[in-house]
Amino acid sequence: MENSEQKNEKLLLNLAKEVEQKNKTIWTSMWVIMGFSMTALLAGIFIAAFLIPEGVWQLVTILCVCVVFLIPCFYAVKLEVSVGAYKCQNCGYEIVPTYKEAMTAMHRGTTRHLKCPKCNKRTWCKKVINK
Repeated sequence: MENSEQKNEKLLLNLAKEVEQKNKTIWTSMWVIMGFSMTALLAGIFIAAFLIPEGVWQLVTILCVCVVFLIPCFYAVKLEVSVGAYKCQNCGYEIVPTYKEAMTAMHRGTTRHLKCPKCNKRTWCKKVINK
């Protein structure tokens, strides 16, 4: 009986470590995607501003670059929502927002302005990855 409890405990610890590692990998992937997107956006705008003559093609290029920039941004938000939760500053409740709530909430880095379902107040909630 004791032996099986120890095995179960070890399995649960290993599973928790594995989930934590996967969450960190997803979190890192999100930041890499955003970094490449920002670099591509700045490079595209630079190319459009200095290498393409003024006119319709310059405008089309800038619009295409912006659209191409936004696609990975939406994917990165989806990754961010799938990992961890946000901790309410008022009551400490951990909020897991929907994709729509995350997209419409103001944000500053790893914090989002969310409404807590427990205390019903809007606060700047900090991202915690351990959930």
